[in-house]
Amino acid sequence: MINIAVLEDDLYLQQRFKRILKGWDYVQQVFTCSDNAEFLACLSDHHIDILLADLDLPDGRGNQSIKIFSTTVDTAITIVISSSMDSTVILQAIADGAVGYVHKSDDSSEIITVIKTAMAGDSPISPSIANKIVLNLQNNDNDAPLAGLLRNKVGHKPEGQAEPKQNAKILSPRELEVLNLISRGLSYSEVASTLSISQTTVPVHIRNIYRKLQSKNRSEAVFEARNLGLLN
Repeated sequence: MINIAVLEDDLYLQQRFKRILKGWDYVQQVFTCSDNAEFLACLSDHHIDILLADLDLPDGRGNQSIKIFSTTVDTAITIVISSSMDSTVILQAIADGAVGYVHKSDDSSEIITVIKTAMAGDSPISPSIANKIVLNLQNNDNDAPLAGLLRNKVGHKPEGQAEPKQNAKILSPRELEVLNLISRGLSYSEVASTLSISQTTVPVHIRNIYRKLQSKNRSEAVFEARNLGLLN
């Protein structure tokens, strides 16, 4: 079971997202916040696994909460909920720690799918917004490099182009333990049992491993880790 916080100042949308999330039997609690101050107070009082964050708030940008959540909670998953398709805004949110991006008008199934995809270790952007964002970036010559970055974020690797390794970082001790076990073919449930951790935490560690090793799946992560000397 997971706890989700919805950071959205529009009360109608706030309640809409709450209804969608409460209808998912995997969710234990849904907290609703209207601005950064409310979210930070909620974060200090409750354990939150996933943050759905709007970017335009009464007390500033949602990026403030995204950055704090991503840097203070090891297993944090942040997904932006917005109607904006401004390339600078979107990529700044990703740089601040967001792993996914959904449009406010997406239906309930799309929203739940995006969350499940993020929990599985991928970086999802809902279909209703991904193509429009990339087209907007490509139509602006100055933003061409950003289009390539965004495609990589949603899992599309340009042909004939190697994944950059400059962002690979040394993994935490727990991430190394998880990586070692999945390299031996253990399932998520077997990893959780072996390490005595929650089964819902395993995909979060794996997502972080994929991000740090610039990998999209288990095989790529193991290959990259061996190249970096992290695995024998």
